[in-house]
Order: sequence, then structure tokens, then C-alpha cells
Amino acid sequence: MFGVVLAGCGNLPRPFKAEIGEGAESPLVALQDSVGIVVVPTFGAPPGVAGPLADIMAADLRRTNVPATTGSAIKNGYILEGEAKFTPITGDQGEISVIWTITDPQGTVVDRLLTQQMGGQAAWQTGSRVVLNGLAEDAVPRIADVLQSNLPVVAQAARPTIGVVKIEGAPGDGNEALKKAFEAVLRNAGLPVVEDASLAAIQVFGNVEVSPEDKGREKLEIKWTLRQPDGSDIGSMTQTNAIRAGKASARWGSLAYDVTFAMIDSVANVLQTMERADDIRLGR
Repeated sequence: MFGVVLAGCGNLPRPFKAEIGEGAESPLVALQDSVGIVVVPTFGAPPGVAGPLADIMAADLRRTNVPATTGSAIKNGYILEGEAKFTPITGDQGEISVIWTITDPQGTVVDRLLTQQMGGQAAWQTGSRVVLNGLAEDAVPRIADVLQSNLPVVAQAARPTIGVVKIEGAPGDGNEALKKAFEAVLRNAGLPVVEDASLAAIQVFGNVEVSPEDKGREKLEIKWTLRQPDGSDIGSMTQTNAIRAGKASARWGSLAYDVTFAMIDSVANVLQTMERADDIRLGR
């Protein structure tokens, strides 16, 4: 895992750092004109199933343009709770039922939905993707309909966009590999990446240095600088790690993704800080 050292500059309040005790908002609230929801682990499900089912539900909800997450706060967020039960019928087969409860930000229950599916007890206990996907496919369209059609719309403000402009200094194919990996990881996290980085509100630049260490190791250090379109710095982040000598000299492959995965939380926090500054400035 790459260490990340954060150093802020510019006039934003506490760049790259969430306010203590508040946590970082999910980057997935970038989706517009719909109500956000936090999906909690499913009650009554086997230990290895409760979390994955919530993850699948959140991912499927996002595909319907509902901002959904399992681990962070969402502005004006609703809560989705599931209560699961397996009822044996014959042999290993039984009925898996989940009662989904949608609660508004004030704690009032606004709807309850039931999903039912036949399945094997062993498949349920081990979290078979076929079973979990089936439950989600049944529930998600109805939950999305409740949030998008039957409740008041909570419009999210447009988020600052991100673009990876240039990475320099890496040996091998590192410059291009890091740029492609960073863009792919940002998109997969739901962050608002633009194709033309020169148009982005947050422009990412990287500078890579590889230096020798002892015992067949090298030090990999990457300084990331985030700038506004006018060239002024928002802040910088530095990653360092010891790697096997020569690993960065040819094709980077998974190394590029190891580097960029470690950056997602920090970039999400930059977006959060900029949004807070805009909220204060606009009186939202």
C-alpha cells in the first residue's frame, strides 16, 4: 500500500482533509437530480452476505441514477435497511425474503418493499452472486421508483470536474500507464472525470522519481499537484513506497493501479472541500 502525505496550498479551507468527526461524503453523490440513499448491511443475513448484498444494492441503484453508497454520508440522504429471512421448503431449497425499509432524513419510514426468491440454503449462506443479484434485480427498480418518482427531488449542485493532464518522470511506460489507471479508477469510483482535462475544474499533474535503495529495492515517489484552470495550485499530495529494483523500468501494469487506488479518498476529499467552499460562498 502506498503512503500518501498531504500538503495543502491555496485559499481553500483545510484542503484534502475532511472535517473531524464528519467523515468524507461519498464521491457517488455526483449524480444529479435525484435523492441519495445510504444502504446498510442487511439484518438477518449470514455474516458473509449482509455486507455484499448491501454493496450490490448500492451499485445497482447507482446504475438507475440514484446516488447510493454503503459507507459514507450523503447530503439529504435516505436510509435503506433490509431484513432477510430464509424459510426452508424442501431439502436444501427454500424461500429467501427481504423486507426493504426506506427511511427519510428525519427518521420517518416512507415505504416498505418485499422481495422473495427461491434458492438453496447453501447458496444463501455462502453469498452466491446469482442469489444476491436476483434479490437486487427485484428490489432496485421499485426502490428507485420510490426515490425518483414518489418523493420530492433533491437536486444536487453540479460538482467540480476532474481531469488528469500530464504525468512526467516515470521510467518505462509509467507516465501513460499512470494516467490511464488514474482516469479509470476515478471513473469507477463515480467521480466526475472529463475527457478534455484542460476543461476540468481540478487538473491533476504528476511527477515521478525513482531512486535506488539497498537490498535490491528502489524508492518510488510521486508528487501529485492539483491545479485550477488558471494555473493556481489547489494543493499537493506525495506518495512514497519501496518497490523491487527494476519493477518500474518496463511495463507498470498493476503497479499503476496500486498507486492510483490509494489516491481516491484524497481526491474525493478535495471535491468535498471545494463543494463546502461553494456552499458557503453561495449561501447554500
